[in-house]
Amino acid sequence: MTTSNELTRTIAIIGGGVSGALTAFHLIRQRTQARLIIIDRRPDLGLGLAYSTPSLRHLLNVPAGKISALPDQPDHFLNWLRKNHDSAATEKTFAPRAVFGRYIQSLLATTTGLRHEIATVTDLQPYDAGAVLTLDNGCELRADLIVLATGNFDPAPLPGITKAATESGLYHNNAWLSETYARLGPCEPVALVGTGLTGVDVLLRLRERGHRGKIIAVSRHGVFPNRHEDYSPLNTTAIPLSTPATCVAYLRALRTAIRNSAEWRAAIDSLRETTNDLWLRLPIEEQKRFRRHLQRRWEVVRHRMAPPIADIIEAELRNGTLEIREGHLHAVDASPAGAQVTVRTGIGKDSFYADRVINCTGPSMNYRRTSSTLLHNLFEKGLVIPGPLGAGFHCAENGALIDASGQASETIFNLGPGRLGDLLESIAIPEIRQQAVDLAFTLKARLSQQSAHAQEIETDIPTTDAVGEWVAA
Repeated sequence: MTTSNELTRTIAIIGGGVSGALTAFHLIRQRTQARLIIIDRRPDLGLGLAYSTPSLRHLLNVPAGKISALPDQPDHFLNWLRKNHDSAATEKTFAPRAVFGRYIQSLLATTTGLRHEIATVTDLQPYDAGAVLTLDNGCELRADLIVLATGNFDPAPLPGITKAATESGLYHNNAWLSETYARLGPCEPVALVGTGLTGVDVLLRLRERGHRGKIIAVSRHGVFPNRHEDYSPLNTTAIPLSTPATCVAYLRALRTAIRNSAEWRAAIDSLRETTNDLWLRLPIEEQKRFRRHLQRRWEVVRHRMAPPIADIIEAELRNGTLEIREGHLHAVDASPAGAQVTVRTGIGKDSFYADRVINCTGPSMNYRRTSSTLLHNLFEKGLVIPGPLGAGFHCAENGALIDASGQASETIFNLGPGRLGDLLESIAIPEIRQQAVDLAFTLKARLSQQSAHAQEIETDIPTTDAVGEWVAA
């Protein structure tokens, strides 16, 4: 039987992208007795940055058979895809990201009791056994449990970008804004800073918009992600958990598996279930060593391109319409000929001109320097701290945020990209969906504990809305 205390409990989820949407879905699926509210300024839940793309050329980099939102139903997305988008889809199909966004929204459409507040959370103040959230719409919300599902933030500013380059519109730091592509001539050269998956997305978007000019990609390592190919899976992991916890030992084990006839993709994917366990076993100095020497190599082989996209990239490179300049970006300045891009290479400096320069280095993980007012306030109050290597959030194993005193929060939890403060993998759907399931269990159990031991607390915040306790500012 549900108690009156349970009925007045509120879980607030800050962020309505895939991480927040899946957390809400699994809380409802587990019949959690609490009021659920997602707070996000975007009107459409479940899309976030990745899945709100209007382009059907932007494909998932995980095949349909491996990206179900329900870990206990691995074919759930594939069956939905066949019914709603592509009847001929197979487990190896790489569906458009926009279609996957529709799939997440379809899950939410099957639920009841979820409320969406179109606003931005600007502050969080602990209050009794929960917290009071300040919103930018002039209201406050008291919640018993809070989930930070803020997703990704804008890329960090690049060094060497002059004020003139930015103010003239020659340089754009955010690859996802429509203004980044505005007033660009179809034949004008474009420079991309970065050759990761963001750079791939930007190239596809440029071509879809009719751009035919040359694209020059500046990259420290000079490589795009590898492509997906079929392989025979390994029966065992390429790096056993008994392997000594050093980068060298891990690398040797991986190379041994490949030398023993394992296809390299099979060897990499055999680590999927144990990657974070292996990472957490590494001492901090070994993690730093990995970041310095192996991080980019890992990303290239781990986060691969769908075959149709890889075909496009390879064709562009062959035709000379895409060129890679290997080196470090030194400067971007405005000139009469356009943006002057200077790259520092192993033999000196090299310069070229482009009509548009776009930062494709990916989301910033230095959360202290994001433009988020909420994160700024959380760090100021010591409610959160960065991960051991300075990125993301430092969290307990269950996602509870760790504060400046080293204590795991009883009320504030995180999932998704923010957990890269401690983990190596936390941005792909297979990791996020499991975090959402586990977090839903944790929050449900936490509510039960609170209901069993806590008494009803009277507050001076009047209840004026069924979604929570509100007061006009």
